Amino acid sequence: MSASAWPEIQSTKLDAARRQLETAISLLFADGDAISTHTLAYAAFGILKDVASHRGEMAVLATAEALASAGKKGEFWKGFNRAGNFFKHADRDPEAVLVGMPEEENEALISIALAIYEGLGCSKSIELQAFSLWWSCINFQGIDDVKEPFMSWLSANHERLHADTRSELLELGHELLQLLKS
Repeated sequence: MSASAWPEIQSTKLDAARRQLETAISLLFADGDAISTHTLAYAAFGILKDVASHRGEMAVLATAEALASAGKKGEFWKGFNRAGNFFKHADRDPEAVLVGMPEEENEALISIALAIYEGLGCSKSIELQAFSLWWSCINFQGIDDVKEPFMSWLSANHERLHADTRSELLELGHELLQLLKS
């Protein structure tokens, strides 16, 4: 087989983080594997945090930390790091079992990574836009500069934003992503 048969990957750090977030969001909304979702979101978060730190974007990092702490400074980062490192390393504890990671942590991790991404001035893809809109809706946060088809979707689905289960909310996010892609 010739060398040209295998394409080469070329990417910037920010492009890699965006693609990891897009895939994590697609997995999340498809109710895909939670560990894969977390691993991708955590990897993107790590890249974005490092880029922001390297650029001296302390305000961006402070905003992300404020979102993460929500009154429990440190506990949130500890949870992210515990799961993220568990899924990444096995050198010290190859037989360990992770217990107690709520799947909702994935949504929070994506939202914080996305806040850093936006704070770095990066443009949001359709997947990132869909997640941002969905996250704002299910957390009843204000949304600026909204357009169609989101407004029609919101009008048609406002009652579903009070869903009783996470599964129903993820289905709503999946529907919004599909609408924005079309």
